[in-house]
Amino acid sequence: MNSHSQNTGFQFDSHQQYQLDAINAVVDLFDGQPKDADKLAIALRGSVARREGELDLGIEQEIGAIGNNLVLDEGTILANLQTVQDRNGLEVSEKLVDGKLDFDIEMETGTGKTYVYLRTVFELAKKYGFTKFIILVPSVAIREGVNTSIRLMREHFRSLYPAEPFDANVYRGDKAEEVQAFATATNVQILVMTIDAIRSDKNKNEKKNARIIHKPYDKLNGLRPLDYLKGTHPVVIMDEPQNMESLLSQSAVGDFDPVFTLRYSATHKQRRNLVYRLDPVDAHDLGLVKQIVVAEVAQHGADVAPYVKLLEVKDTKAAKLELACRKADGSIARRSKKVKPHQELSDVTGNPAYAGWRINALSIAAFGEPASIELTPNGNLLHEGESLGGATGAIYKEMIRETVREHLRKEAMLHPKGIKVLSLFFVDKVASFLGDGVNNEDANGEFTKWFDEVFREERSKSDVYQKLLPQDPGELRRAYFSQLKMRGGTTFVDSSGTTVKDDDAYKLIMQDKQRLLDGDEPVRFIFSHSALREGWDNPNVFQICTLREMGADTERRQTLGRGLRLPVAKTVKGYERVTDRSVAQLTVVANESYATFAENLQAEYKDAGVAIGQVRPNEFSRLTKRDIHGVMTDDMLGFKVSSAIFKHLENAGFIKDGKTTSMFLPDAEGFSLHLPDDLRPYESDIIRCILNAGIEKYVKPVSARAKRKFNKELYASPDFEKLWSAISQKTTYRVTVKHPMLVEACIKAIKAEPKIQPLRIDVTRAGVRVLRGGTQGLELGARTVDLKGSYDLPDIIGELQQGTSLTRKTLVDILIGSGRLDEFIANPNDFMAMVRRCVEGELQRVIVEGVQYEKIGGSIYELRELQADGLAEKDFFKEHLYRVEHPEKTDFDYVVFDGGPDSPERKFAEFLDHREDIRLFMKLPPRFQIDTPVGPYNPDWAIIKSEEGEDRIYMVRETKSTMDEQKRRPSENAKIKSAEAHFREIGIEYAVSVPEQWNI
Repeated sequence: MNSHSQNTGFQFDSHQQYQLDAINAVVDLFDGQPKDADKLAIALRGSVARREGELDLGIEQEIGAIGNNLVLDEGTILANLQTVQDRNGLEVSEKLVDGKLDFDIEMETGTGKTYVYLRTVFELAKKYGFTKFIILVPSVAIREGVNTSIRLMREHFRSLYPAEPFDANVYRGDKAEEVQAFATATNVQILVMTIDAIRSDKNKNEKKNARIIHKPYDKLNGLRPLDYLKGTHPVVIMDEPQNMESLLSQSAVGDFDPVFTLRYSATHKQRRNLVYRLDPVDAHDLGLVKQIVVAEVAQHGADVAPYVKLLEVKDTKAAKLELACRKADGSIARRSKKVKPHQELSDVTGNPAYAGWRINALSIAAFGEPASIELTPNGNLLHEGESLGGATGAIYKEMIRETVREHLRKEAMLHPKGIKVLSLFFVDKVASFLGDGVNNEDANGEFTKWFDEVFREERSKSDVYQKLLPQDPGELRRAYFSQLKMRGGTTFVDSSGTTVKDDDAYKLIMQDKQRLLDGDEPVRFIFSHSALREGWDNPNVFQICTLREMGADTERRQTLGRGLRLPVAKTVKGYERVTDRSVAQLTVVANESYATFAENLQAEYKDAGVAIGQVRPNEFSRLTKRDIHGVMTDDMLGFKVSSAIFKHLENAGFIKDGKTTSMFLPDAEGFSLHLPDDLRPYESDIIRCILNAGIEKYVKPVSARAKRKFNKELYASPDFEKLWSAISQKTTYRVTVKHPMLVEACIKAIKAEPKIQPLRIDVTRAGVRVLRGGTQGLELGARTVDLKGSYDLPDIIGELQQGTSLTRKTLVDILIGSGRLDEFIANPNDFMAMVRRCVEGELQRVIVEGVQYEKIGGSIYELRELQADGLAEKDFFKEHLYRVEHPEKTDFDYVVFDGGPDSPERKFAEFLDHREDIRLFMKLPPRFQIDTPVGPYNPDWAIIKSEEGEDRIYMVRETKSTMDEQKRRPSENAKIKSAEAHFREIGIEYAVSVPEQWNI
């Protein structure tokens, strides 16, 4: 988070590539739209009206609305959509769904969806001149959350877009005349409103305000507020559209007469035209959300009282039950089991508590009745989804204890980093927290008593805990059910999350998000009942404890959503996002086993149309495409090729229903996927994708975590101090760009681009459309004119200067040398976009070739900072740890590596560990970064090697899978070239290491 706002203390990173990809996916849909389309449309409509001898005054002219005008035809937008979809690895649409300009953007919870659509507003304004935007949300809770986000991001967007001033308001209906200012303003206008503000609603509390928008209003010259909004043809942005899918809601959206509609959600119920997808697997793989860790609380020793939940009955042969099963270690955990009629449950579970229990009868769902079973010995009847028995008070108390322990451990670990730790408890009913009390001060429910008791016990076990947190647990816990009053009290009722009282509570939470993140605010433990509402989360929730049965079809997914966002640390600059995976972990303390939780979570996502934990048809879409010589290109394989690979794997028997079969044995000698010749170069990448598709990558048991032991003696040794002093020398760089070389390279790139299609304008009574492809024949009731020669050309030099920072002379030389300026006259927008793309690409390459480094005083990363970081406790996962056999040679007993067990980093660590001439080696920490023209670079390894005649040789190495530069990304090569220049300047041997050529 880079751009700092003094007013809020929050910082927002404007360079997150996945967010830029989501923004560009929308912006590029309208490629070719002139920025001054509004003036163009008005002029041409006026021309048509004058020629036809009539004055066509619509509502827009009557109210003086400054609106959005989209002048691209449907065919151009469809072609743009197909380009965007192919680029993003999505299935390419053959046509616009229902012929409408409705576009879906799918982004996992916690990845900055609100930031993305707000920034998209400014990009659309900057590039195309769209100025009127309505953000439509399903509830007051989300409306207030969006309003808070705009307030927090206001200064950030002002710094990014100084030429795009904006106003943002919330429509509540009590001041409907404000729509006049919205309609007539010339700058960017953002209006946030609930769907109930425009659709008819039976809710008595909303009825009056909901009708105002449809009624003539004296202060609006007898027009309806809706007329003013409709007259602007706004861009409608729908946040959580799956909650606005009713026919009434869809009709209400249509009342705005939007120029187009953008729909943002993690889980779309109905799909329209999908332009971007960042699903849970993508978000996890990119490190954009916390890693989910499940801590199951099982009762040891005494046998658990019988618990039975009926999951499903497919036929009369068996029922699928969830039962309390005894594990090999003697503990009890819940597992799903198929049970036949009259089969002893004690035999199925290994749990003597079920002695005498069996299914006496079962029935499938029929004639409107749900499936059911009858149990003996008590004759209990269970319908599908129902349960009996369940978690005892002892288990719930132990779950609270596990949560408090984990919280205190994290508090001690993260407090020095400026990270406040929060924990959430979701309770079965409000009374479990409040008891006989009426507010936070006098709450005395069963869970509250257990929490207070457990907290005091666990806090007393460490001096560190006692210094960090006060003795009174009442200062640290708060409950949010409805608005809690400190005086006077109120009556609380159990809530499903849909009452006005819940809205009040969520409003309070969202408005106080910054206060909750402040370490000086004592509240760290939050109790709630309603976990099923979108609209609230907090980045510093590290523990979630569910003190109730996980019942609803979406409860696990919604519960996780409250804490998936990456944490933030308070620094001198403000709040900054923490991407360190040893920190960014969300622990779920569940009253079900890890296996059951993972299975049920997977099922919830599947029901929502999101596949996790399995191989998907689009699994290979984003693999980098190679040309016929095997050289990596800038393109991806795309959905069509990925789908073909998926079908091949199915037909060959390697996968079935998205799961690998017994035939998939990648470690077996001579194993092959038997891919067609053109796909064989991708075999290792495809195998890697398949191995990474398991549910255990997305959600892990707490037992998968491990800690590393720090070798303090190594950092204090003279050898290490000399190594660190040598490799951490600071440099500065300057870039020498050879003007003739740059101009020549840009001209060559521009000449190689396909011909730009000229534009034509179709003028009809319905409006104005701009099309690619030149003049076509006249249509009835319409006329077609060439754009060439009748259009005010934009300042191409100024536009290109703004994007590239090159001098006017350099740009003029490039444009004249390209010999293609006639195409600029015929289609200025497309031509400028093409030239800018070519110039930026060549500029990056030339800059890297001309970089020169110079030593300056200071260190990249001070040794004392490195030592402090080594002492800090961190959590890692065993699958990414190599156990060192010669721990005296490195700084930890485990080396952290990226990738799987066959990754180059894992192999290199083992190689260095066993080489006798390697005196010392270490994986360089993420904070060890070198500045380069293409961004910061973190090299992989530091090494001391002994050779005859030389006591020590200092080396820095970068591990890659190939030495072939053409098979690596351009950005990788650019950073390596810069690193070579940096380390050459400070006298350190630097090279790339690959499995076939370690270069040691």
